[in-house]
Amino acid sequence: MTDQVQVEDFDSIERNTPAELSAKELHNKRFQPRANYQNTSKTPKRLQTSKPPKNSVKIKPIKTPVHFKWALFLTIFCFFLVGPCWALYKTIQLRRMIQRQENDAADRLSHKITTVLVVSTILGIFAWVAILFCTVGLLLTGELLATEAI
Repeated sequence: MTDQVQVEDFDSIERNTPAELSAKELHNKRFQPRANYQNTSKTPKRLQTSKPPKNSVKIKPIKTPVHFKWALFLTIFCFFLVGPCWALYKTIQLRRMIQRQENDAADRLSHKITTVLVVSTILGIFAWVAILFCTVGLLLTGELLATEAI
């Protein structure tokens, strides 16, 4: 028995590989659902969000307080009119600065207005309390003198 070996051309050789050569077919085969796998709905994964670094600074929109109502209230009810009138005038300038986008100067002026209004408020409260005690004292003294208790 003689063995005859067939010599084939290089082009005619067939090769059966275990995997397809196309990347698209590999992808489709890899992600096909398996027959024994049941298609149950899974809860969707939540989006991953990254946390800001610990040393990061939160930028807030710049909003400069004007304090117009506070200055107007103190101008009407306070005995020390110089501070509240000045603050009332400066609130008008402050609004113009905000319209012209002069943010740094507007912040500084707003801080000055706040300081003047706080001092004027404290002095106004002190004056109103003093007037209240003087009035009550005079009324009591008048009543005591009328009854000749003093």
